[in-house]
Amino acid sequence: MSRKTSDRVLNGKHVLVTRPENQAESFASRLRREGAVPVLLPTIATIAPDSWEAVDVAIDSLNDYDWVIFTSVNGVRFFCHRLEELGHSLSRLPRQGVISVGPKTTAALEKLGVKSRITAEKFQGEGILQALADTDVAGRRFLLPRALKAREILPETLRRRGATVDVVTTYQTIFPPASAAKVNKLFTNGQKLDILTFTSSSSVSNLVKHVREPRAAERLRQLPTACIGPITAATARRLGLNVQVEADRYTVEDLIEAIKEWLMRA
Repeated sequence: MSRKTSDRVLNGKHVLVTRPENQAESFASRLRREGAVPVLLPTIATIAPDSWEAVDVAIDSLNDYDWVIFTSVNGVRFFCHRLEELGHSLSRLPRQGVISVGPKTTAALEKLGVKSRITAEKFQGEGILQALADTDVAGRRFLLPRALKAREILPETLRRRGATVDVVTTYQTIFPPASAAKVNKLFTNGQKLDILTFTSSSSVSNLVKHVREPRAAERLRQLPTACIGPITAATARRLGLNVQVEADRYTVEDLIEAIKEWLMRA
C-alpha cells in the first residue's frame, strides 16, 4: 500500500479519546491532522490526594533518600508543586538520585530544572528494575511519589532486593462528573464511533465501570479498541473489550501509527 493511501487511512474515522481533559487536546489535534474525527470523553480527572500528610513527611525527610523515582508526568507535577507550596526549593531533590520513566516524565523534570540520573527505557516499573539491575540497592532508601492506585511490582521487587521504599500518594484519579452525565447516552444515541483509544488502565476501568446501560455496554464490548502498552491492553481484555491495536511504545504518536497500520491490514 502506498504512503499516500496510508496517510488517508484515518480520514473520516471517529475515534474516542478517553485521556484527561488537560491532555486530550494534543491527542485530538494529532488525530485531526490525520483526517480523523476525535470524540472526546475524558474518563479520568486527576486531583490531589485526600491527605498530604505522608507526602509532607517525605518532603521534610528528602535528605534521607538516596533515590526519588518519578513514573509519570502527574507524579512530577503534583509532588513538585507540593514541594514548592511548602516553601522548599526544587534543589532539595537529590539531583544525583532522580529516576524517571520515559521521555515525557523526563522532560517534565527537565522543564523544572531537574535532571534525571537514570531514565528507564521501558515505560513501566519493569523498566526501572531493568535500569537498576546492576545497581546494589540493599540498604538504599527510595521515595516513590505516585497515584493512589498503581501496580506494586516496583516497590515490592526493590524491597526484596533489600531496599527501603516509601510510597506516597501524590494524586488520585476520578471519573469526571461531566462524563458520567453523558457516557451511557454516547454509546446508545447513534454517535458514530469507529475505534476506542485508551492510554492507561485507569481510563479503561473507569469507562467500563460507568457504562451501565445494557445496550451501551454491549456496544462498548464490540467496538475495536486500541491501547498503549501491554498493561493497558491486558486490562481492556480482562474487562471484555475488543482489543485490536496495541502500541509498543507508550506515546500517542505511536498509538496513532499503530491504529493506521491496523486499518491498512483490515
